[in-house]
Amino acid sequence: MTIEKTATSRYGRYRPVFGLDRVTFWLDRPVSEAEFKELEEHCTCLTVMTEQPKFHANRKCKLELFQPTRKCLRLLRQILGAEINADPTYVELARDVTLPESIRMELLSAFLGVVKVPNQRACFIKYEGTYYCGSRAENGGRDGSVLVVYIDCPSKINNARPDADAMECFHVELRLSGKAALAKYGIRSLDDLINFEHKQHWPTSLKFYVLPSKTELGRLLAACSGGSADVSDTAYLKRANRWLDKHSIDGQFIMHNALKATPRLERYLAKTDWNGLMKSIKK
Repeated sequence: MTIEKTATSRYGRYRPVFGLDRVTFWLDRPVSEAEFKELEEHCTCLTVMTEQPKFHANRKCKLELFQPTRKCLRLLRQILGAEINADPTYVELARDVTLPESIRMELLSAFLGVVKVPNQRACFIKYEGTYYCGSRAENGGRDGSVLVVYIDCPSKINNARPDADAMECFHVELRLSGKAALAKYGIRSLDDLINFEHKQHWPTSLKFYVLPSKTELGRLLAACSGGSADVSDTAYLKRANRWLDKHSIDGQFIMHNALKATPRLERYLAKTDWNGLMKSIKK
């Protein structure tokens, strides 16, 4: 069972929505913004820049779409036709759940406490209330894949256009930069984005693990480090608390950071999923 179905009686009415937060295409022909006028109804914003970057002779025009619907992408395909190629180079895959503030905060804490981002060498950092896993610098330093999590903005994906007083959402976003990173998720063309299965992507893109009791955690940590298995429960408890504190940001335990530092522990932990994550929140 996934979060798309009812997780608990308390949270069952809060359904996630999926879509693109932002996508960048490079076109092989110069195109004016007026030619994309029809798209404005189906995305919150679009920008067109006619330029040619160094070493990319086939890139003549950059098109950015913000929160486009699937219909927007289909219309773009019609506008471009077979004569103009659209090469995706940057994509933000998003998953939003609109929730009251207290539940958003619980869900954020629970999420960070169980999530592991596969194939990401960087650790989570916190910047102005947003958590990033991966380098977010745009000028030459951005990682091919960056996970972003925040809870202080309303959902805009799928051209939602929320009111100023709209309820904020729990927002998880995977930022993919460069053709190699996009290809890992099967995104090589505009048609791949049109047909992308967002719901199928999220259950497999992240891993979730559940910690045992602190005493058992201390035992596992000792075993992973080759420590003595013949010590008191109090000693195990202290070891676990030190480990939890070491891998916390502003008092928030970060599972991904902890497992990066203690990779052997991962094999001993029980797994969960999006539905289990919702059930883990305090009732």
